[in-house]
Amino acid sequence: MRLNSERFFEVAKYWVLPLILGSIIGLAMFLLVYIYKLLNYASFIIVNWNSSFLLASTIVALLGGYLTIRLWAENKECGCGTDLVIERYHFKNGFISLRDTISRTLASAITIGFGGSAGLEGPSLLLGGGISSFIARRLKLDQKDVKTLFLCGAAAGFSAIFKAPLTGILFALEIPYKRDVETEVFIPASIASVTAYFTSAITLGTETIFPTPTFIIPTLSTLMHAIFLGILAALVALAFMEALERTNSISKRLASSLPMLLMTIFAGLILGVIGLLYPEALGLGYDFIHKITIAELGELTLTNLTALLILKIVATSVTLNFGGNGGLFIPSLYVGGALGLIYSQTLNLETPVLYVILSMAAVLAATSKCLLTSITLVAETMGSSFIVPTVISAVVSYFLTGSRSLYKSQLINKLQARQV
Repeated sequence: MRLNSERFFEVAKYWVLPLILGSIIGLAMFLLVYIYKLLNYASFIIVNWNSSFLLASTIVALLGGYLTIRLWAENKECGCGTDLVIERYHFKNGFISLRDTISRTLASAITIGFGGSAGLEGPSLLLGGGISSFIARRLKLDQKDVKTLFLCGAAAGFSAIFKAPLTGILFALEIPYKRDVETEVFIPASIASVTAYFTSAITLGTETIFPTPTFIIPTLSTLMHAIFLGILAALVALAFMEALERTNSISKRLASSLPMLLMTIFAGLILGVIGLLYPEALGLGYDFIHKITIAELGELTLTNLTALLILKIVATSVTLNFGGNGGLFIPSLYVGGALGLIYSQTLNLETPVLYVILSMAAVLAATSKCLLTSITLVAETMGSSFIVPTVISAVVSYFLTGSRSLYKSQLINKLQARQV
């Protein structure tokens, strides 16, 4: 009888509980998106009334995010939610307080809703992981189970917000390491992710930022371009990582002599000026990504596209190092997409969407060290005909950038994790 009860508990823990967590997290993502859209609509009304009020909106984006963390959260450090998830997974056994989960998610919604440059996948990973951590601890599960379910929750959160369940599963399993995958969590993470996806699809719909799948026939020329794009993407990814690191260093140096509130206001003004010149560089960037993948921005000049690529990197670096909160997944796709369109326009290539998608995958693989995720994202959203050139571009950029990543808490592999 005891053996049967233990077996039932094991089955319930890794099969039934992820199902319940996925449903709860899917509903939580609906709430996150609703709050974001409400704040973004408020910002839209203010800026639409007078475009110069964009400066006030971006100040609110950083100041609101910063004050939410300072006044409410236990962990007072602002920045990338994904990096916090990785850090808590490796060094805290998946423990994060409900207070930190809610406050940092709200801070991200404020930051992005009012024009800060970041992605919603950061708070979605954090919210999903935090909910799972809280419930697992309430059920008095051991540390190993809490850690496992924390990652399952993160996968569910990503799947629900990004409408790509397989990509969400792989991203959560790859993101803790630069050269490894957390395969032991695959089954419960899959259950939680698929459940969260369907819950999100019911409440938010199934629309994604990518167009409907497209069919292409890869040629030798396409494969050669894929190699060149992989090299270019590696260089741009290194520039992105360098910009983020240097901005972080500048922020820390200034913090020793200036009040953080003053720095946050000044950084908000910088974002506002960027937004007045190129409004597409601020916020989530979903509209820009969607338009370039359906070739609606082909009329943009190379000068404008280059400016958007550079300013997106600058805006994201300023946002996440001067009080703002959010993720880096979507900004990586944005930068990659802009690079791909620049490449296709410069060489006057047909089917520009192909090079946009290849470049997105390549930049993502390099900056996040998530090779499988970048390939799966393309296959899941654009169709299987894109896979071969995507693999080439992503592999080239992934290995050319070595062990560098946007996430400072990532470890090399499981061996290093056991030594920590």
